[in-house]
Amino acid sequence: MKRISGSQLLATFSACALLCLLLVIIAPGQIAVRAIALLGFFHSIMFPTIFALSLRDLGSLTKVGSSLLVMSIIGGAVIPAIMGRISDAANIKAAFVVPLLCHMFVFYFGLRGYKPLPWRPAEVAADAS
Repeated sequence: MKRISGSQLLATFSACALLCLLLVIIAPGQIAVRAIALLGFFHSIMFPTIFALSLRDLGSLTKVGSSLLVMSIIGGAVIPAIMGRISDAANIKAAFVVPLLCHMFVFYFGLRGYKPLPWRPAEVAADAS
């Protein structure tokens, strides 16, 4: 992390994960199996990096933000269930489209999504009333 920023590392690892997922979907036999195994390596830095990037510059909202991030881990239970339904209806290769879509969002997050939008409390208060 001294030589490469967390966002660049996340974008690079998520791009590699996307490549692995594409191989799982389109490649035959052992190539797909090895791509799944390699996918675990590219997942290794994702959660801690996403967590750190998400909390950057939250200021007084850091505690709430970290609580929401911890609750988002529920995706680890929901996504495999969705994959299972697709696998039962079609096949396992088709089911890997679900994590492919998820990793596309992680790739976006690593490139631009981690940057906070300008927040204007006066406008939010005006919209709420």
